[in-house]
This record gives sequence, C-alpha cells and structure tokens, in this order.
Amino acid sequence: MDEKQSKITGGASSAELLNRLAREYVASQSPWYKRYFTTPIAAQFFSLSLLVFVAIIYLIASYANQAEPCLDNCENSLSIFQQGIVIDRQTLNVELLEYELNKVITPEEVDNTRKVLEQKFSALKVSLLQGRVAVAKASHEVLTNRLGMYFLPDIAGAMNLIVNNQELDTAQQLYPAESFFRLLDEAQANNRLPPLTDVTLFNEASGQQAFQTMFALVKLQHSREQQYIAQVEKYVSSMDAYMSFEWLNRLPWIVQLIFWTWFGVLINNIVWLIRLTKNRQEEDDLAFSSQVYVMLFPRLAIAPFISIIFLAMISSGIASFDISNLNNLPAFLVAAFFLGFMSESITLRIRQFFNKLLDSIETQKQTKLTLANIEPTPSFKPIANISLSSLETNMRGLVNNDVNVTNIRNQIIKKARLDSKG
Repeated sequence: MDEKQSKITGGASSAELLNRLAREYVASQSPWYKRYFTTPIAAQFFSLSLLVFVAIIYLIASYANQAEPCLDNCENSLSIFQQGIVIDRQTLNVELLEYELNKVITPEEVDNTRKVLEQKFSALKVSLLQGRVAVAKASHEVLTNRLGMYFLPDIAGAMNLIVNNQELDTAQQLYPAESFFRLLDEAQANNRLPPLTDVTLFNEASGQQAFQTMFALVKLQHSREQQYIAQVEKYVSSMDAYMSFEWLNRLPWIVQLIFWTWFGVLINNIVWLIRLTKNRQEEDDLAFSSQVYVMLFPRLAIAPFISIIFLAMISSGIASFDISNLNNLPAFLVAAFFLGFMSESITLRIRQFFNKLLDSIETQKQTKLTLANIEPTPSFKPIANISLSSLETNMRGLVNNDVNVTNIRNQIIKKARLDSKG
C-alpha cells in the first residue's frame, strides 16, 4: 500500500502536498486577472485575440457601409479623386476641386494633375471651340437669314453674337451645348420643322439643304463634345492612385477615430509585451505584472476621448501639431493611430497644457465700493426768518446744499417757534 501511494504522489512528501494545495487555494481566491495574466506570454495572446476581434468588427462595419455599385452613371460610384475633377459641359473646361482632392492627394499633386490635364486636352478643347464657331455660322444662315429668328429665337440670338464676335471665348460661353442638338432632333423626329424657302441668293443652296447641313454640323459637334467628355473621364479614372485610402471615407470620422485609436493602444501594448519576452526593455518600460497589464482596459476606454480632445485643440488652433491637414485621409489615419499608440504621453501633455492654462488665469481683488468713500454734503443749519435777508439766506442754502425740502421746512418751523418763545 505504501508503494502504491508513493507512486501516486510521485515521491512528494505530505508537507509538500499540503503546501501545494494551499498555494492552489490561495490562487483560486485571487482576482481573475491575476489568475489569467500570470505571464507576459498569456497576456500577449489575449491582446492579440482582442486586436483580431476589433479588426474583424472594423472590417464588417466598413464593408457593410460600402456604397452599392450603380448600374447607371452616378456620383456615388465615383471615387473621391474622380469627384474632385469636374468637366464643365458648357465651357469644356476641366475644373479641379481642391477641397475634395486634398482628401486623397497633396496640394502639390493637385497642381501637377492640373498641368497634366491642361497639357493633355487643351488642344482638343480649342479644336472643339473652333467647331462651335463653324456651327454658329451655318446656324446663323438658317435661323437668322432664312427664318428671321422666329424658330428657336434664343439660340438664333446666341449664334448671331458668336458670328459677329468671332472669338473662341464667346463660343465657349454662349454656344448652347446641351440644348441645341436635343431641340433640333426632337423637332425633326416630331416633324415640327418650319417651312424653309428655296434659293434666295444667286448660287446659294436651297433652304432644306441649308437646314440639313446645319443639323449635320450640330450633330457632329455634339458627338465630338460627348467623346471629349468621355475621354477626359476615362483618363481621370486611370489617374486614380493605386494605393488609395478612400475606404476611410466609408464610416463617419468619429467611428474611424475610435477604431484606429484602439488599434494604436493594442499594438503599443503588444510591442511592450514582446520587449518583455525578449528581455529588451527600454528605460521607460514597466515591469510586467497582472495589475499593470490590466490597465489596458481603462486605456482603451479613455483613449478615444483623449483623441477627440486633442484633435479639437488642433482644429481650433489652441495646440500645434505637424499633422495639421486632418482633412487628408492618410494624414487622419496616421494621427488617429498615433493618438492611440502614444495615449499615455498625449494625456500627460494635455495635463501639462491645462496646468499652464490654469496658471494663466489671474485673479485680482476688486476694490469694494462703499458709502464711506463718498464725502457727505455738509449739513445746512437754517437761521430764524426774522427778516427778508434771513429768508433769502435760507433759500440760497437750500439750493446750494441740495437738502431735503421737507427737513428744511421742519427745521425752519421748529427754529421759528423757539425764537417766538424766547
């Protein structure tokens, strides 16, 4: 029996077993974080699991909020870069919206993009404007000379101005790019063309031929301008950056800030645990303990609030920061991650800032205004009204000293009675 018992206990004595049982009991009564986070390895695996969990939630939220692709051409399906480059169908100018483009590229890249587009399409735009002048001449012959401006009078007036001016800027501003071809096409399809005269001048084409010539030129010009717009849009889409950060625009900025702040806190915690495991601690590193590690949870709770306060200080100009263009998506990503990664240092800096702000408040004791600071008016003692001069003296004292009339009257009456008794 003793041999079996010795085999079961593995040669351990009764004292050792009792000591082991006592340690296990004490450990079971300790807080949960001391039981689970006994070593840096255990804490590191928990931090990794938490990081993966937060990342999965972030990806689900991002792709669930992704805009559905449009079957037709719609602005929601365009990237921020494509939305920042607008083609004016009237003037044929390629306009760059700097505020939109600065979300994905720098101002220097915006200027470079403008130069590239001007160099690429300026010659084609000039050719289209010259085509508008040619269409205006043919349209002026039909709409003004043959029809007397009673058919499409607004367009006829615009064509008249273009022909008389003979400048590309006038054709760029006045040529009815969107409406001219559509109105002519509808009139011809519905057989609502006006009656046109035949030859009115020597060796001149008939009215029908002139109208068909005008319509052919208008149709060709419209087709060329549509091809130009499609070519510019295709070229702009090819200029979109391969490494784009537009996915940051799928969620509201406050949600993005919270998630990337959490990522910064967790990765900073994991890096600290890796250094402890490799015995490559830095001077500012704390020694591992379950109590120190569990502080990860309050850091995760307060880090987003600290980030919001810090960004508000930057946006309002109270504090300065190298990353000042928070409208730029990559810069915003770096700032949000940095605020989480360095959350403890940022909290200390904010505390120092508010301490200086508190010291700048000066208190000054105000002098108390009391009636004692006001010199009283000397009292007026009336004399007996025994003569006209005495009455004049009393009245002059009343006016100069601004004494209550009732008191003066009572004092004069009282004095007069005393005088009469005497």
